[in-house]
Amino acid sequence: MISRFYRGPAWWPLGRLRTVPGSAGMRRVLVFWLSLSTLAITSALLEAKFDWSGMPISAGGLTVGLTIYPPVLFTVPLALWLGPVWGALPAYFATLASAVSSGMPIATSALFALSTPLEILILWGSMVTLDIHPDLERWGDVRRYLLVGLIAPTASSLAALIWNNVHQLDLIEGQRIWQGWVLGDFLLIGALIPIFRWGGPPIRHWLDHLFEEPPQREPNYRRSMIVVATIIVIMVVIVLQGMAMIADSVNLSPDAVTTRGEPLLPHLKVVGLFLGLLFTVMVVTTGTFTATLARVSERHRSVALRDTLTGSYSRQAFTDIFQREADRSRRLRRGISLIYFDIDRFKPINDQHGHETGDKVLQQVVRRVRIASRDHDLLFRFGGEEFVLLMPHSDPADALALAERVRIAVAAEAILHERGRQPIWTTLSLGTAGTTHYPANPEALIRQADAACYLAKHRGRNRVAGGAELDDAGDGSEASMPA
Repeated sequence: MISRFYRGPAWWPLGRLRTVPGSAGMRRVLVFWLSLSTLAITSALLEAKFDWSGMPISAGGLTVGLTIYPPVLFTVPLALWLGPVWGALPAYFATLASAVSSGMPIATSALFALSTPLEILILWGSMVTLDIHPDLERWGDVRRYLLVGLIAPTASSLAALIWNNVHQLDLIEGQRIWQGWVLGDFLLIGALIPIFRWGGPPIRHWLDHLFEEPPQREPNYRRSMIVVATIIVIMVVIVLQGMAMIADSVNLSPDAVTTRGEPLLPHLKVVGLFLGLLFTVMVVTTGTFTATLARVSERHRSVALRDTLTGSYSRQAFTDIFQREADRSRRLRRGISLIYFDIDRFKPINDQHGHETGDKVLQQVVRRVRIASRDHDLLFRFGGEEFVLLMPHSDPADALALAERVRIAVAAEAILHERGRQPIWTTLSLGTAGTTHYPANPEALIRQADAACYLAKHRGRNRVAGGAELDDAGDGSEASMPA
């Protein structure tokens, strides 16, 4: 079984909405998104009206605050099923509506409303970084989801500084608001687990069929930096504004002094400046390390996806790329096919001429295969002298024709000319497989094409066999595969 590199959330850019006028599927996506967004904003207004913030809950002699903020139930699924921006936008407007309804000034509300998109971005970005499947398929996914489900509201609850000062809450009430924010959002995020586990697969499958293009997966370095920078800016702005409001709310006499008789206000300004700098350094340092890790991870992943000798994709990259191309082929209503080929009598070349010459033969074979194949075909080295050529949006008959063209390109002339040595010739045995039915099974197609390649070798090498011929092959199919 070929392992997958990335299992985390996939997403579509919000710009896909530009295709709404000409796409019935995108119109359904728009209705779905607007419906959940409307529910998020409506529930936020209800939360503000009935004041579900910081409700005191007593248990075992301990009293804690609990805030029920229903928009989380709608915006988090939007982020994980469609993409972070699809969830962050309604999250912002829901929090903006709630803040204004609670009596907060509009300008302050506009700043305060950034807290919920911050929570969405941290949750989504953490799931991408930790490779948490959006359907929470494994219990390990559930555990990590709950961990980030605690971290995200803890970070966004920094905005409680603004809320508490606007509403002039005392220390105990303010603490209850902060506790309620973290605890309430954590419980709501946890309540989504059964929805993601059992409702997520059919909903994501339905959405996938509505989009004309496949989703994007695993953000690159630039996108990672954009997300990290956005989170940092929001956190810094919220905290600095909250600290400024706290400083303004402290009504100290200008004549107030410390125990040593020194003026108090200058000391408080120094403390505030120090705390602000400390917070900024912590955030920037965290962002820097995150960006560095993202760059290193991307570099290592890029190396892992390529065979260093031939420049072909590696075997480990096959399943991810196959699924991506199968999605695209299905949307184009075309088949997907592949060619499994093996260099004939490659071991004697290594034995007689050395491994360095063998490496050159591999490189030259790959060069000719690329020239003979189409621009959008993808070549993978599966091991040793075995390769797979993936043919997106191609029917099985197309694979037979291309395989014959590749065979001729390699066999037409010597594969390697070295001064002072006899030219080296080689040929290929090729097997093809393909399907026009979806979902396509990559392992089944590989097995079929591999068996067809075996059949080509058994029939004398330097030839092509199609997967459809296997049922008629009774001539020695149990023998060991020729070199």
